Amino acid sequence: MELRDRKILVVGLGKTGKDTVNFLLEKGAQVRVSDNSPIEKIRGDAKLLEQRGVKVEAGLHTARTFLWAETIVLSPGVPFNVRQVQMAMAQGIEVISEVELAWRFIETPIIAITGSNGKTTTSTLIARILERNGKRVFLGANIGTPLIQIAEDSNKFDILVLELSSFQLQGIDSFRPVVAIILNISPNHLDHHESFDEYVESKMKIYSNQTVDDWFVYNDADEVINAYLSGVRSRKVPFGEDCGQDGVTYNGSEITFRDHMYNVKGIKLLGGHNVENIMAAIAGTAILGCDPVLIQEEITKFEPLPHRNEFVREIQGAKFYNDSKSTSPAATLRALESLPSPIILIAGGKDKGVSFEPLKDLVKGKVRFLILLGESKLKMKEELGAGIPSALADSLNEALDITLQNVTSKDSVLFSPACSSFDMFTSYEERGMKFKEIVENL
Repeated sequence: MELRDRKILVVGLGKTGKDTVNFLLEKGAQVRVSDNSPIEKIRGDAKLLEQRGVKVEAGLHTARTFLWAETIVLSPGVPFNVRQVQMAMAQGIEVISEVELAWRFIETPIIAITGSNGKTTTSTLIARILERNGKRVFLGANIGTPLIQIAEDSNKFDILVLELSSFQLQGIDSFRPVVAIILNISPNHLDHHESFDEYVESKMKIYSNQTVDDWFVYNDADEVINAYLSGVRSRKVPFGEDCGQDGVTYNGSEITFRDHMYNVKGIKLLGGHNVENIMAAIAGTAILGCDPVLIQEEITKFEPLPHRNEFVREIQGAKFYNDSKSTSPAATLRALESLPSPIILIAGGKDKGVSFEPLKDLVKGKVRFLILLGESKLKMKEELGAGIPSALADSLNEALDITLQNVTSKDSVLFSPACSSFDMFTSYEERGMKFKEIVENL
């Protein structure tokens, strides 16, 4: 793709947006930026960019800026339903994600992972298995380093392991991974997408450009994924309880793939959802020729990542877990499944437009006391609180004070919000760190 003198608008001036602007300027493109954040929030970055000849509009998006562009690059989290984006598309202006832009300058093989839950754990495990097998690995995109940052230097790596969100996938056009993995699909980000169908279609674009030479790894038990299989051209590898010779199978204690057996007894990752993550990682790395012995070693020693059902400490015999990364009901469902009852559940945060009803039966069956906070607390109480002792809190400190007043030695105390963090915190990491800090000082 020739970028010199091409008029390109970057929408969103977060980390990915800034890296995209830098890449485009180095390529000689004419660059403008539009960010609907107040100018006070981005003044420093805007001033630096304007000194480099980049026109920055802040506080709003204008039709004039969007219709000026020949290509528009959306940062992650910028929805396609923004009126000015729709206007530009109607005029035939190309609208893509940063991942698509970076891909056009990359020749290194890619293994791409998406799903509603488990992406970071699976991507990280895959990267470690590949490194253990002597590969030079880049791990990034939706986690860590934006893909655009290494687009010009991707030949330094043998393989790129990319965690991809629905936002990033919605804006791809020619992106093609050698191995595409979809872990699961459940309602999420409906505050961003027009509908659940749009969210699903975005996820499914991960395989849209694959050929018969590529591989598609998927959860055999996921009905949403199964409905799309007829459109997959690449070689299919299902994982689940009984996936036959061509798939990855779990029998309750061992995983089998291509006549190799992997022992998952005693692994450090809790829950059946993590067994699924491991199956996907086995498939993805074995396809690429990794040694089964080394795969087993990495599975066995892999530690849970921070903020994912992370054990914090024991107080009065009760065990406290930080699961701040659970930003959707489906993720919290998996966390509840993985812990013994009785459970004190602390949940709530920014409402993402999804129903909490899927949690209702498990909450009723395993949760002894429910503590709700954040923007969504009243909605969650209405949908989940019937018949269960509960309390509302205005802060994490208050939530944990209530916990101490009600805890018994038999309880598992689970902080699993089922919501995003942006009503009270800047990220799930900050939220989880705050929870751990409070618990450590109780």
